Amino acid sequence: MASECILRLRNEGSIDSIRYFECRRTLMEMLRDRGYNVSESDLTLTLPEFRSRFGQFPKPEALGVIVSHRSNPSNKVQVVFRGTDAISKKTLKEIYSQIVDHGNPSRLILVVQSKMTSCARKDLEICQYKLNDLMVNVTKHVLQPKYEILTANEKQELLKKYRVEEKQLPLMQRTDAIASYFGLEKGQVVKISHSGEMFNSLVTYRCVM
Repeated sequence: MASECILRLRNEGSIDSIRYFECRRTLMEMLRDRGYNVSESDLTLTLPEFRSRFGQFPKPEALGVIVSHRSNPSNKVQVVFRGTDAISKKTLKEIYSQIVDHGNPSRLILVVQSKMTSCARKDLEICQYKLNDLMVNVTKHVLQPKYEILTANEKQELLKKYRVEEKQLPLMQRTDAIASYFGLEKGQVVKISHSGEMFNSLVTYRCVM
């Protein structure tokens, strides 16, 4: 059955285009959820439209975007897609040159398909840009509650309301899937709203550590 489905998809179009389409759609949803200006056309792009725009065998470098944050236009994120070649120091130099050409955004998201050399990893550890791995849209799972990222003012109001310090809030690791999806930094607070048969509008808060 699985082989028949794959054969049907190949007849309708390339597997590469399907894989890149799904990946880019998740990326656009993630950027939107992080508060960046993502066009509606990118969010609602269908597979046929994607193929018409990028072809049956998309070139990774054509899939990237650079967008500004809604609350702070100077806060920009650049997304760079790479192919199947190993990520080396030379690759990173090429990527950094692209970043400079786009006005040095504050955050860089690398979408890679291959292994990274040890030298490249060391370079990334001292990189001036904030990097995040692309992942599936974990917020879409049926069992997931609603997540809202508090602003700095909302965080202070929360601490004042409950007369607690930041360190007294329940914690969330920066490596948590939700923290990674939203690109959260240390000290940011997430409002988590549970609803359904098991919960009656339960609201909790977690501070990223």
